[in-house]
Amino acid sequence: MVLDAASVAWALDFVHMHSDGDLFPRVLEIEAVVAEKSHFVQQIVEADLSSLPAGSCRRFLVPKDEVSYRQATQLDPQDSIILSALVYQFGQQIENLRLDARRVFSYRFNPTPDEGLYSNKNAWNNFWTAADRGAAKYSHILYCDVADFYNQVYHHTVENQLIAAELPNQAIKWIVGLLESTTAGVSRGVPVGPHPIHLIAEATLIPVDNSLASAGIRHIRYADDMVVFCKNEREARAALSTIATVLDKQQRLTLQRHKTKFYEPSEFRRICAEMIEDRPINADERSLLKIIRKYSGGDPYKTISFAQVSPDDWASISEESIRTVIEDYISAEPVDYIRLRWFYRRLAQIGHPGAIKVSLENLDSLGPCFANICFYLSSVQSIPAKDWKQIGTKLLQLLKKPEVKTSEYFRLLIISSFTRNEHINHFDKLRAMFQSADAFIRREVILAARMNNAHDWVRELKEDFSSMDPWQRRAMLFAVTGLAKDERKFFLNRQVLQRPFEKALAKWAKGV
Repeated sequence: MVLDAASVAWALDFVHMHSDGDLFPRVLEIEAVVAEKSHFVQQIVEADLSSLPAGSCRRFLVPKDEVSYRQATQLDPQDSIILSALVYQFGQQIENLRLDARRVFSYRFNPTPDEGLYSNKNAWNNFWTAADRGAAKYSHILYCDVADFYNQVYHHTVENQLIAAELPNQAIKWIVGLLESTTAGVSRGVPVGPHPIHLIAEATLIPVDNSLASAGIRHIRYADDMVVFCKNEREARAALSTIATVLDKQQRLTLQRHKTKFYEPSEFRRICAEMIEDRPINADERSLLKIIRKYSGGDPYKTISFAQVSPDDWASISEESIRTVIEDYISAEPVDYIRLRWFYRRLAQIGHPGAIKVSLENLDSLGPCFANICFYLSSVQSIPAKDWKQIGTKLLQLLKKPEVKTSEYFRLLIISSFTRNEHINHFDKLRAMFQSADAFIRREVILAARMNNAHDWVRELKEDFSSMDPWQRRAMLFAVTGLAKDERKFFLNRQVLQRPFEKALAKWAKGV
């Protein structure tokens, strides 16, 4: 027995509360497994990890900005829970090997129920604040960025660092096996997206940080971004050579040429000021952020319910002011998509409907923010049901846009909106696209059928269950709860389910 019950229970609650990452729709079936927590936890802790191989992950190209993309991965939900449990249970052993938080700012392990695995939500700002302080003391600054870091991490390096952290052998083999399952057996690359992967990736940079520190290089780091403080140009160039050599010899990593640069203090301090997130583009954004901070206590991940906000504060947030903020961002040259995505995350905290129209009107300019817009739409509170119906119409119209037709990821986000809000509906149109749709869209249509009480249509899919992919089958186990109790019991009892997640899901479906 490697995992203890407390770790698995914590991980299940963590994935339920924080999702399995920030890039994909929440896995709705998690709610059912949480309801059967003791049954699920018991299955996991009593099993040898080798008997719980990795399931089927999903991979999509996700836009970073107007011209670049990254491959993002959503793990099988059972794998996401097990990985979270392993990191929760053994993460401190990895954390103990890292340089202190004054030098390495990213993803410091300190799990809490509310904040998740990493407690410091201001680490990015702290990194750039420290960079600014350092730039005030030195005459030359070197900025480096590791090229395509997550995709270049060697699994052998992961294994070595987990061994150094004294994780159990069974846990190490399971983690490496999971990584190999997401890279089709290639021994390089870790998935972008899952929360627990950040600490695994950070572990692989421990020897790099140690080598640089032992060489006397004054550096600070956030993930694959490094800032080095130097006394003169000669020292800065020597530091660059050392960093390039260490990255190559340690892991065959390289630096991004177009991002690696020498700076004078004044120029670099201007960059530091630009990188601090809380820099409103105008007075309207400043006022809105002040209200959000009032109710969130400064926690950028806290959800604020409509009932918590005073009528005066809610009334002070107008659709016109939000429109002005978004239009000011998209009219800038260049568009600061990092900051704009951050603004949408703040809007999602409070769920104000003021950004709906301007976002749908300007989607051609907001492509890199599309995921954030969809998550924002799912957070919106306090609008009439008829307005949601109109929003649903506009979302379906988006499917005809060329940039959406060619993006599996955009189509997934659009259709997933119909699985989380009964008022959007339009199930007749979703049903019409089912047979010709991709597998990931079929899953969302099945979930939307449950949300819109299309139980008789779900019944028609029962005979196709065995030919569905694992993601569709989980959606079906979730959706059959609308059938009569005896009918769904008969259907569920006929299925041969191997994985604890599906067994817990079926147990819940029989009992509701």
